Amino acid sequence: ERGGKISRVNPANGLVTLLHTITDVDARGEGGLLGMVLHPQFNTTPYVFVAYNYSSAGSYREKVVRYTFSSGKLANALVIQDNILAGNIHNGCRLVIVGDKIFITTGDAGNTALPQDNGFINGKVLRLNLDGTIPADNPFSGSAIWSKGHRNAQGLVYANNILYSSEHGPDTDDEINIIEKG
Repeated sequence: ERGGKISRVNPANGLVTLLHTITDVDARGEGGLLGMVLHPQFNTTPYVFVAYNYSSAGSYREKVVRYTFSSGKLANALVIQDNILAGNIHNGCRLVIVGDKIFITTGDAGNTALPQDNGFINGKVLRLNLDGTIPADNPFSGSAIWSKGHRNAQGLVYANNILYSSEHGPDTDDEINIIEKG
């Protein structure tokens, strides 16, 4: 839930069980807990990745955290990406895992100059190893940036060996993009 609650739903009977509450989620404007993905081999690698907005010393930020599901609880929080600028609008936060990499969309946080600026990770699709380290074969050395120039990617899917994102236009001109390295 946008306010920070993560629940399990039993598909057989519809029973909803609260699993975890992330207490530092800040759900202002369009922000909050906005993205979640389970590791594709969840039964053997029980990782749950979440992306959310929070407040740090009065500054609105976004981060991606990896939890381990064990004994019916989420534990061992590991921050894999932090200090992404956040805003009341355009936070992105879609996650998809492909092989041993996680892709993360970030919005421009309402600042249209950021998507083309490699000094910021806003307005980008990021690619990280599952422990938060930067893959050596990313297109910009030492950077999590995989592709840039995105306003507010709100969908991310990997199908037929292609990474796709859906992105909102200002009032019209929504897009489906094929995301490629660099």
